[in-house]
Amino acid sequence: MHHFLYLLLFVFLSLPTYAVEGNVTSVIDGDTFVLEDGTHVRMLGINTPEKARGGKPAQEGSKEATIATTQLIKGKIVKLVFDDNRTDRYGRTLAHTYLPDGTWVNRELVARGLAHVYSFPDNRSLLNELLEAETIARSKKLGLWKQKDWQVLEAIPTPPKSFVGKYRLVRGIPIKAVTIGDTIYLNFEDNWRTDFTIEIPTSTLPLFKSAGINPLTDYIGKEVIARGRIKPVNGILVTVNHPEQIQNISE
Repeated sequence: MHHFLYLLLFVFLSLPTYAVEGNVTSVIDGDTFVLEDGTHVRMLGINTPEKARGGKPAQEGSKEATIATTQLIKGKIVKLVFDDNRTDRYGRTLAHTYLPDGTWVNRELVARGLAHVYSFPDNRSLLNELLEAETIARSKKLGLWKQKDWQVLEAIPTPPKSFVGKYRLVRGIPIKAVTIGDTIYLNFEDNWRTDFTIEIPTSTLPLFKSAGINPLTDYIGKEVIARGRIKPVNGILVTVNHPEQIQNISE
């Protein structure tokens, strides 16, 4: 009996905590909305194409994402579920958003191809479910995954510098891992000065270890998809600071 009670307690403590309910009065864009009390909410684990702002044109797909989010939640009571970090640097509340019928809005947008997974090391509890939904949407070429600009890039040949500054997915097979100073580098060709590279700060290794992953060995010779913002370092580079940024697709 005691074991059963301990099991129930463990399950209860493992579940996300429903912290806030509120009425959605306005939708700013596909992943951000405002509650009746003025709280600005940014949906966790996802990103939708940006609306026009600061002289920059709207990204393709932003209108569709905003319309979908508006139809899903505006004027409705939503339930917000927090992860480890509850606010971003702009003071917005970070949360997974649920409708009264149980619909997980973050995942719904990803499943429709209207959002991609966009993650940080301090909010990771539901990323695997979001990644699974994105993989299916991508295979069906839904939403942004049918756009030319959002096709998964190939590591070889090295993607063009026109992608620098953009958050993108890159597919390839790492052939070598090296540690230099406080950084692990996964190289995809023989010449690191011109190839695509993944860098992993060694300070993040505890997150990989807790996931049962050794980045120095477990990705080598395996086809992976890495995600992150493209940097113009040597060839091009993506910084990875938590294991969900690298999907092993060879398994």
